[in-house]
Order: sequence, then structure tokens, then C-alpha cells
Amino acid sequence: MTSNFYPDDQLLLPWSPRKTISTARTAVILDTSRDCVERLCQEGKLKAFKLRENTSPLRIYRDSLMAYLEDLHRANGLEKRF
Repeated sequence: MTSNFYPDDQLLLPWSPRKTISTARTAVILDTSRDCVERLCQEGKLKAFKLRENTSPLRIYRDSLMAYLEDLHRANGLEKRF
């Protein structure tokens, strides 16, 4: 996967573009809708941010998604998958 950022630009960002996931991709991983993913973010179960307040979609932190999946598995008595 190629990045649209020049190496110098990546150093200016407060996050790594490789360590975030779109709401659409998160919805596929969780087998749910984008609306559900946004609701999970609003409830604080997933950590996310927007680059611009009103115009850009949410970006979910990968670590937050992995922690959420681990909590789901633990709560339901399932084995750790990742």
C-alpha cells in the first residue's frame, strides 16, 4: 500500500497513517455497519479522531480496535485470536 504523504510530512503528523483504520474497514473487521462503528466511538469503546471536525471521516486507532476485540473475546469466554 502506498502512502500519499512525503516522508517529511509524516513526521509532522501526530499519528502514524499506518496505525489507523477507516470506519469502513473497521466495520468489515467487526462484521457490522459504519453507523455501529461510529456509535462505538461515541460511547468511548473505540478511540478515534477526525482530521477536520465537520468534513473528514473518523479514523480508528488500530490498538484501540485490537483492545476492543480482546475485551469482546474475554467477555464471551473465547480464546484470544490475535
